[in-house]
Amino acid sequence: MILVEEALARCLALTATLPAETMPLRQAAGRVLAEPAHARLTQPPFDASAMDGYALAQAGAVGATYTVIGEAGAGHGFAGALAPGQATRIFTGAPLPQGAVTVALQEHVTADGTTITLTEAAATGDNIRPRGQDFAEGQALPAPRLLRPNDIALLAAMNVAEVQVRRRQRQRVQFDH
Repeated sequence: MILVEEALARCLALTATLPAETMPLRQAAGRVLAEPAHARLTQPPFDASAMDGYALAQAGAVGATYTVIGEAGAGHGFAGALAPGQATRIFTGAPLPQGAVTVALQEHVTADGTTITLTEAAATGDNIRPRGQDFAEGQALPAPRLLRPNDIALLAAMNVAEVQVRRRQRQRVQFDH
C-alpha cells in the first residue's frame, strides 16, 4: 500500500502539462494560473489612517495635549507638516500628514476648540496602515494556483488586467457501437 500523496504524484507524472494562454482577468476564474502575476502598483500607496481620529506628531501619554491645525479626509490630505505638539483631524483612509507618527482614536480624546487631550495613550504606529501593507509593486501572486474569486479580486486590486493560465483540458467522448 502507498500513501495518497505518492499515488497522486504517480498519477500526475503520467499527465502532460497543457500550454499556457493569455486571458482577460474577468474570464480567468476557475482556471490555473500558469505564471506568477506581478502587482503593477503598491497598496495602500501611502501611509494611511486606519481609523477616524487625530494624527499626532508624537506619541503621547494620557493627559498629553495637542493643537489641531487642520484636517485630512479620504479624498483630500493635509498639505502641511506636523510639528511636535500638533495634530490634524483625520478620517479612515486619509493619507497621514508629513510628520505624523500615530493616530489617536476620536473616542480616546477630548476636544476643546482647537485643543485635544488624550484620554488613552497613543503609541508610535498606532492605527496606521503602512504604505504597501496589502502588497507592493512587483510582488507576485505565485503559480500554479487555481484562481478563485478572492484571487481575481486581489489581481484586480494589483492592477493586473490579463493573466497566463493553463488551457482547459478537452475531454474526448468515445461511443461504442
